[in-house]
Amino acid sequence: MKCKACGAPLEVNDEKCKYCGTITPYGEEKFRERETLKQESERRKEIENLPQMKYVSLGFLVTAYIFTAGLYSVYWYAIRMKPLNSLDTQTKLPAWLTGIFALLSVVFFMVQPDTITEYGLSEENAETVFNVLLSLVILVSVWAAFTVKKILQEYASNFVGKNTAVQIVAASNVLLILFGAAYLQSEVNKMIKLNMFAPKI
Repeated sequence: MKCKACGAPLEVNDEKCKYCGTITPYGEEKFRERETLKQESERRKEIENLPQMKYVSLGFLVTAYIFTAGLYSVYWYAIRMKPLNSLDTQTKLPAWLTGIFALLSVVFFMVQPDTITEYGLSEENAETVFNVLLSLVILVSVWAAFTVKKILQEYASNFVGKNTAVQIVAASNVLLILFGAAYLQSEVNKMIKLNMFAPKI
């Protein structure tokens, strides 16, 4: 091999010409390899420094949501509150909101119209109490869901900008209202795949 700049003879493993300093084809190849390794190392460090969020499979989500009659949402907000609030966002999920949602949900599932009448209420009043409880559970659930949606979108805007974050993270309000925490977890899964979160083992 000869140097393409000065024509001096080159050894097989020379990265530069000893005479004029021109980088050899072997040197260019080694440089690309080093740059690739450097980028991979930097990417691994970036991922290690990302906030960790639990990945939950779609099958488990559906099973948990059905077999707990929606009570999985209460559990999800309780265990996700701390990691969500640790994100660098202005919006936070208040502990009192999670607590009220848990309390209302438990009371709602324990108190049915026929059991309320045992406390001396008429059937009509018992039905009213039941409907009020149901309305409160739905209201607080939707409130918590939209709060978490805002947290995720604010966090995602650090990576893709505010407008794009609104379009790609929890974009469906219908699914958010219908499935709440299950839908939000599917969005967390998506954000893990997009390298916005590091998966928590």
